Amino acid sequence: MQLNLSLAKRVTRRLAVRRAPEFHTFASREWVLCPSERARIPPAIHLPGAIEKVRALSPWRNWDTERVLLAGGVIDHAASVAREISNVDLAGAFLYRGAAKLQPGFGEERWFGFGQDLGPREELDQVHLMTSQSGSHFFGTLMLDDMPLGLIPRPEDRCIAMVSKSYVHEAGYRALLGLPRPREVHHARIRRLVCYTDFAQNSFKQARYEQLRARLRAALAQDPQRVPSLGVYLRRGIGGEPRVLVNEAELERSLQALGFDILDPEHLSAREIAERSLDARVVVAVEGSHLSHAIFSAADQASFLVIQPPDRFALAYKEYTDRVGMRFALAVADPAPGGFTVALDDIHRLLEQLL
Repeated sequence: MQLNLSLAKRVTRRLAVRRAPEFHTFASREWVLCPSERARIPPAIHLPGAIEKVRALSPWRNWDTERVLLAGGVIDHAASVAREISNVDLAGAFLYRGAAKLQPGFGEERWFGFGQDLGPREELDQVHLMTSQSGSHFFGTLMLDDMPLGLIPRPEDRCIAMVSKSYVHEAGYRALLGLPRPREVHHARIRRLVCYTDFAQNSFKQARYEQLRARLRAALAQDPQRVPSLGVYLRRGIGGEPRVLVNEAELERSLQALGFDILDPEHLSAREIAERSLDARVVVAVEGSHLSHAIFSAADQASFLVIQPPDRFALAYKEYTDRVGMRFALAVADPAPGGFTVALDDIHRLLEQLL
């Protein structure tokens, strides 16, 4: 088995300097794509007593952020920044430079086995990295972060991707959005790497969301006589963290009676999902990455009604709806054996407000 020399060199240098510097501090060049911004956002729509039912947040969220999103008001958006870093080693999911490391990709850091798993080391000149740590781990952030990231480089720039989770719908959405996935590199020495900090929901991100929404519509052969559905319900399925809505069948029947289309992404292609959710006025779903199936297809000024598990509350998608001028409503579910239930009366009352 071959030793992971990139990791070994990084550990040696870290011991020598007795610290682990941030990867971005090695940038030889840095430029701001969008400065930090301050914006005013609307409050989340919810019924009285809903927030009191929350038992715990998602492990990826914090109350300081959620309180501002709930109440509305002024929010700060970080800058989007590009950096060029020289003499970077890429090995699997990790980047190494001196005593620093960064994990944009998906996978564990290993000392041995790299000769068999990664192949010979490539020598690359200047490349732009199109993989983010969040996008390589979660489908939702692949759509919210990595797809917009693909619009930043110029056509002549050489782009690469790093190892990521396998997403069933990624290729389909990339085809619809005109964003072919860059070549995946497993093992390389990179003379000049351009990488991006682009998580913030700033105006630069908004402009690219709008571009992707336009691309999606241009890619779909739309029937001019087609009447969009009132709304769609997106089933979560069993692919991610278990979040079982025990009375889902009852909720679906109730929504169908109102004219909603029930979509099961696990059994539909990206094109089928996009066509059926195109210009839907309301998107209803349990909180989770599957909500991203509708971010580019829902109508302008659509509403998202998100059913929140009581022990995994998260307002990540309100950050998106606030940015693109959509409305965000939430219903907090109640614990139940095997998962949680949502009061249908709560859903109907919220839909009355949204419609």
